[in-house]
Amino acid sequence: MSFSTPQVESTIEFSPLPQAVEQGQDHNIEDKDSHTFMIEIEPQEEQFFDCEAIMIVLRLAMVSLLLVGFALHQSQIEKPDSNPIPPKFFIDSLLIPEFKISNGELSSTFDIKLTIANDMNSSSINIIRLDVAMTYQENKTLALVTPIELHYPMQSDVFLVDAEEMKRMNVKLSTTGWERDQPVVDDVVIQAIDKDMKRGLIRLGFQMMVVGEVQFGNGWVTSFVMYPSCNGFAVRFKAAADQQGEAATVVDHKPRECIGTVQWEHLRKM
Repeated sequence: MSFSTPQVESTIEFSPLPQAVEQGQDHNIEDKDSHTFMIEIEPQEEQFFDCEAIMIVLRLAMVSLLLVGFALHQSQIEKPDSNPIPPKFFIDSLLIPEFKISNGELSSTFDIKLTIANDMNSSSINIIRLDVAMTYQENKTLALVTPIELHYPMQSDVFLVDAEEMKRMNVKLSTTGWERDQPVVDDVVIQAIDKDMKRGLIRLGFQMMVVGEVQFGNGWVTSFVMYPSCNGFAVRFKAAADQQGEAATVVDHKPRECIGTVQWEHLRKM
């Protein structure tokens, strides 16, 4: 018995390929049975270089460099190109309660009220040392104080005068002619003073040496040495010899400014 295999006719149909879809979009696909399916295609995660963060860092770095450069530039611009205004010294009053010659020695007492003024509007002055001396003709020293004791001593031993400020102090000099810390007055000077006292009038002077520094408002500092002086104080005595031990009288009681040379040092940063 033989079997014959019937011929079978088969047909294969290919449907067209779906069109490429973009990432991140929703698409509808309809099958042959008219069923609709919703397919959501998620974007693939990619590792990439964060350019925005790099740009922020670079901008911050550029701003920092600009600020540093601007600060350096400003410090050069604001560096003072001239010397500051030195302090001013005024003698408000001069009292001489004792001035006499005994046994060839000069015995004297001077009471001086002194004012220090700072005319600058943004800089302060530190007085580090102040030496004073009373003098006779041709700067012959009669009595001195070195350094002077200030009325407003600071903890750092610096006498501070702020901008546009005035400070007053009392200076007292006294000598009997025998102190070791006082100058020795030559006999020739003693004789000249004695003659002037007998005439009834003598002229005295007041000299200072000031060591200090000026602090500018922008951080610069400069030191100075100043030599202010006031000369020609007319002091009157009674002509009689027995009155030589009495207090002398200063003829002119008006305040006087002491003027002198100033030596400035190089500028430096604080």
